[in-house]
Amino acid sequence: MGPVLRRRPTSSYSKGVFVDPLLPKTNRDQSKILKPIQTFQFFGLLGLIVLVFIATVIIEKRLPVGLKVADQEKYPDQFIAERAFKTIKSLSSLGPRIAGSEENEVKALNILKKEINEIISHKKDHVIIETDVQRTSGGFYLEFLDGMTNVYSNLQNLIVKVGSHIKSSHSLLINCHFDSVTDSPGASDDGAGCALMMEILRVISQSNKTLKHNIIFLFNGAEENFMPASHGFITQHKWAKEIRAVINIEACGAGGREVLFQAGPNHPWILETYAEEVPYPYASSLAQEIFQTGVIPGDSDFRIFRDFGNISGLDFAWTVNGYVYHTKFDNIDQIPLGSIQRTGDNILALARGMAQGHQIADIEQNKAGNLIFFDFLGAFVVRWPEYIASFVNILTVIFSIYTMYQNASFYSNKKDLDKKAYIRKLLRCSFFIILSWIGIVIIGLTIALILNLLGRTMSWYARPVWLYFLYVIPTALGGLVFVYLHAKTYNKDVTSLWALYQLYYDGFHFIWTIVLTVSVILKIRSGFVALLWSLFPAVGSFMKVTFFRNLKDDKYLLYHIGIMGLPFTQSVYLLLGAMYLFVPIMGRAGAANNSEMIIAFLVCFLFGLLFSYLSPLILLVRNPQRIFSVLSGLVLLAFAVLILTPLGFPYSGEPGSLAPQRFMIAHAKRTYHDESGKITNQKTGFWIVNMDINSPHSVDRYVPEMKDATSLDQDCIDYLYCGVPYLVPVQTFLWKTHWIPSIEPYLTEEAKLNIVKHESIDEGKRITVNITGPHHIGVMISPKLGVELTKWSLVKGPPLAGPLWNGRATYFIYYSYGVAYAPLEFSMDFKVPENHEGPVMDIAVTAHYQFGPAKAGKTFEKFVKQFPVWTTINYWTATYESWVI
Repeated sequence: MGPVLRRRPTSSYSKGVFVDPLLPKTNRDQSKILKPIQTFQFFGLLGLIVLVFIATVIIEKRLPVGLKVADQEKYPDQFIAERAFKTIKSLSSLGPRIAGSEENEVKALNILKKEINEIISHKKDHVIIETDVQRTSGGFYLEFLDGMTNVYSNLQNLIVKVGSHIKSSHSLLINCHFDSVTDSPGASDDGAGCALMMEILRVISQSNKTLKHNIIFLFNGAEENFMPASHGFITQHKWAKEIRAVINIEACGAGGREVLFQAGPNHPWILETYAEEVPYPYASSLAQEIFQTGVIPGDSDFRIFRDFGNISGLDFAWTVNGYVYHTKFDNIDQIPLGSIQRTGDNILALARGMAQGHQIADIEQNKAGNLIFFDFLGAFVVRWPEYIASFVNILTVIFSIYTMYQNASFYSNKKDLDKKAYIRKLLRCSFFIILSWIGIVIIGLTIALILNLLGRTMSWYARPVWLYFLYVIPTALGGLVFVYLHAKTYNKDVTSLWALYQLYYDGFHFIWTIVLTVSVILKIRSGFVALLWSLFPAVGSFMKVTFFRNLKDDKYLLYHIGIMGLPFTQSVYLLLGAMYLFVPIMGRAGAANNSEMIIAFLVCFLFGLLFSYLSPLILLVRNPQRIFSVLSGLVLLAFAVLILTPLGFPYSGEPGSLAPQRFMIAHAKRTYHDESGKITNQKTGFWIVNMDINSPHSVDRYVPEMKDATSLDQDCIDYLYCGVPYLVPVQTFLWKTHWIPSIEPYLTEEAKLNIVKHESIDEGKRITVNITGPHHIGVMISPKLGVELTKWSLVKGPPLAGPLWNGRATYFIYYSYGVAYAPLEFSMDFKVPENHEGPVMDIAVTAHYQFGPAKAGKTFEKFVKQFPVWTTINYWTATYESWVI
């Protein structure tokens, strides 16, 4: 009997079971220190993770079949994508539609009016349709970017109201904008939104179903100059006061799935209607909280309806393929028919559900907090009220702490580890895990620094798959190595392999429980992610101790996958959605923000969290060194390919895989006056706004003038707003710019500032100015030290200040006018100290010629044409002129 028993360890070893090298030799039961997971099984797990990523990408790209006009009889009362596609084509064929241009104010408006009249001529008799063209003027404060005062005049909105014989006094608003930025045909942003609304209007007008409440379709004519037309509608139009909820359709990409990224505030019935009605959900309160942090450089009309109309609703946007957003490539070719069909089906179903519901008639009775929500892999929406979320989260925290204590008791009873020692080591492991995450981020930032030094910055921009080799694999490898080495160095006294594994498992679990606790205290709605990573591990621990105590062989790996599969898959789904958004944004993040460092931090940190419960498994693998070697080899191979081949070139101009480098260029004339009005300096040339870290010298081979580009850092100290014609207040965001001297730009007219009045008032001085110029004008003001701008005639309330300039307050006014010319005239009241002598302010006026003959002269056009095919340029002529008054 004795010799037979002594052979059993040898027999196990012959099957490939290795004794754990982390642990000291002992005469105790060898089953406690034999590693159960074979190396090839762990590689299989890594392969399964890759499959999860691939499956998520497939889900992301899955679109319904776009219906064609020929299918209308087969699918009555449904959205027809092909008809909407034709509307997009009509609008985008006009080219750029800048507010104030004939393309926007006349041609685009006529296209929309013609289609609406055609729809009216074929409507059902029980459908009542009213139309109105609004011309609006006004102003408002906008706390976005550096802060601005948006003043507008004679902008246009086209409004259609659809109702029935019921004659409800309650309406649902659906909004799009038909203007675009300069140099962009605006097919997706936001021609597609307007085309969707037009087709929804057609379907509803020809439906036999009677609307209980009205639907108002707002085709607004000026969103790109920071939402003035929607402000004019919601604050001035005769139908505005009957609006109870809003659906806003936007784009920061082209094609793909539309994401619901803002919901509310309050009124959970709106989101409930979305969850119940739409066939293809894609929504997340995580996306909403990310957007509301301001890390995404953009905004939508939804803000205007919410802040100035006190209206709740839903904000949708196409987010994939952000490479073409606000570029010449935002054309009809970037929008699949299936994308239009998907969004059309969703918005039509949602609009009907809201307009037919009883809640819209008494919204105050249905105003009850917010919902936590997310879609599960695009199949359905999981949602619950905040108070229920808090209750569930608190129970999960309690349950998680209990399971950790249960594990401590379990291993204490087995004499593997004293209960107090287990808890003490668990807390130490948790602290180490936080340090390991920091270490992983440092590794990622080091890789980013190396890539910067090697001239391989943003190699992942056109080919995001590089992110996996440059950052994701090192993140996984770092997590595995850190846990392995920490266990080997600081937990040698733990003789039970399973107790050792459980310590690190519970360490990660404890951290996620802390995160969940914080989300409860701070009422963070994206805390559902921490809930997933706390609840499922707690269930896994409880079931293992209660029902599967003897589950110690390689079957445990299958058990682990079964428990963690759902939170892992859902987290991958959310994470890849975020990457689809953030990678293209790096192309317009500005040269002052090192995009390589930003992406390295985001990827390593987020994927480090994602791989939380993967890392402890390395302690159960029989040959971890082989895992480390293979992963390290993949990283080194990726670096070699990146350095030695052109596959790491960051940009692409290929029609099927566009990822162009962005440039924003103004042919500018800069003029500076002193206190006497005399010109002290004047410069003409090309102002290059560096949109990413590789700008401007990435095109030196193609554009020889770029070699002469000089930094304007010093000008930002010497002159108000760097002495250059910023279109919008983004100096703190895009402050790193360059200047190339050139001849004076071609100008059909120049902006002028006239002092209408300069008078004394009780507190100081009142200055009235009159400014004339093109359709888009900027005014920057900075009172002298000790002087305060207390009020002005533009907008009620104290003027909204921007960033300080040499210790002085600054104010930015964006002025635009549309269909009819209108000068800007306003007064400013300054509080001036009694001992102050001389001027009270610096004031600068910028003029932007974004369309028409003055947009670009021959010299400018020749300069722009030199840029390679893998670039995209937004360009126009501009002037900057400053005075000391």
